[in-house]
Amino acid sequence: MSANEDREIWFLNRDVMVVRPAQPFIDWALALDDEDLLQHDDVAGASNAFLIPEFEDEEETWAWVRVNCDTMFDYMLHDWSVDPGEWPEGRGWDAFQKWFAFEHIQMAWDLVDEPLSSDPPSMDGDETEEWDA
Repeated sequence: MSANEDREIWFLNRDVMVVRPAQPFIDWALALDDEDLLQHDDVAGASNAFLIPEFEDEEETWAWVRVNCDTMFDYMLHDWSVDPGEWPEGRGWDAFQKWFAFEHIQMAWDLVDEPLSSDPPSMDGDETEEWDA
């Protein structure tokens, strides 16, 4: 046990999908940078973690990911450009597999002593507006 053995640790009823940029995404993001301020590692290290539903088996998980990969794709793109006109066309499952490396994590534990909160992502720094993928 750790020094925090009296602390309650909560199991989240979610799985996690970690999505990391692959070369096509990196190339796209670097091409947006007209001033050449970005480096390869800046983009390559920009991973995101998405909480996804728990499923009984891996087949169900991957079926859900295939159906919802467009949403994860859009959020990854939005991190680099808020203009959907700059986003690539054809962002389905085949493109998702080429543009990203991803990993399914079956257990998520909450080690923070504060309640979870969930806020919609902001658009252009305005905390009051919700962005729809």
